[in-house]
Amino acid sequence: MFQKLILILSLYFSAQIQSQNLVEDEGTIGNSISSQLYAKCFENINQGAEILEKYPAFKNTKLCSLMYCMMLLVYEDKEIQQIAEDRLIGIATQLYHEGIPVILTMGMDIYLEAEKRNQNLEDDDHIVYISYGECTNPRFLTQAAEIVNKQTMTLINQNKKQ
Repeated sequence: MFQKLILILSLYFSAQIQSQNLVEDEGTIGNSISSQLYAKCFENINQGAEILEKYPAFKNTKLCSLMYCMMLLVYEDKEIQQIAEDRLIGIATQLYHEGIPVILTMGMDIYLEAEKRNQNLEDDDHIVYISYGECTNPRFLTQAAEIVNKQTMTLINQNKKQ
C-alpha cells in the first residue's frame, strides 16, 4: 500500500513539473519573433500547387510556412523537393523584401543565442535568427536551412553592391 502511495505521489509531482515547463515554454518560445516567422503562413507562396494537388497527403495541408516547406524536403520525389526549394526561396525573398531577412541556425543551445541576437534587430543587416534544431538534425532540415540562408545572403549582398 505504501509503495502505491509513493508511486501515485511521484506521478503526480512529475505531471506538475512537466505542466509547469509547458506553460513556461508556451509563454517564451511561442511569442518570440523567430517562432512567429518560422510558423507564419505566406498565403501567396503557391509554387507547385497544381503538382501537389495530385498527392492526397497534401490536399488539406497549408504548405505555406518555413516549417512546413522544410518538411517537404523529406520526400524522395524530386518534383516535391523542387517545389519545397522554390517555396523556401520564395519565403526567404518575401521576408527580405518585407525588411526581415532570416537566417536559420542550429546547434547546442542555439535557441538562446538566437533570442539574444534577435533582441537588437537594428544590427547586422536586420537579420532575424531562427533556431530550427539542436546539435543533430536530419539532412533535409540542414538542406532547407542552406537554401534559405543562401537566398537571404544573396539578397543582402546584392543590396550592398547597389
